[in-house]
Amino acid sequence: ICFLLSHSEPSSGELWGMHLMPPSILVDCLLPNGMILTLECLREATLITVKHELFKEARKYPLHNLLQEESSYIFVSVTQEAEREEFYDETRRLCDLRLFQAFLKVIEPVGNREEKILNREIG
Repeated sequence: ICFLLSHSEPSSGELWGMHLMPPSILVDCLLPNGMILTLECLREATLITVKHELFKEARKYPLHNLLQEESSYIFVSVTQEAEREEFYDETRRLCDLRLFQAFLKVIEPVGNREEKILNREIG
């Protein structure tokens, strides 16, 4: 479950330079309409849960009408391997993403979503 803040265990147990990941984390989320919202999320939260809470909170702010349906978007972020990764599997938990920082950008995926998922699984 995620909560909006007015100001926002990986398998190895490490996250962003912390030796032990706390039970809840602050996640900054950049929406396509330019809004940045900070959510307090349980480390076990799935991306679909985070996205649902994010879009629910976004409806309370100006420019929410510029957003499409939440299913039109995916999250992207930078991993601890310093690679930009698009997260198509929304059943993944925050604690397993190995993010460099707790920052998720919401984007519209470019190209065929199913093909990208298959390529990711193969490669």
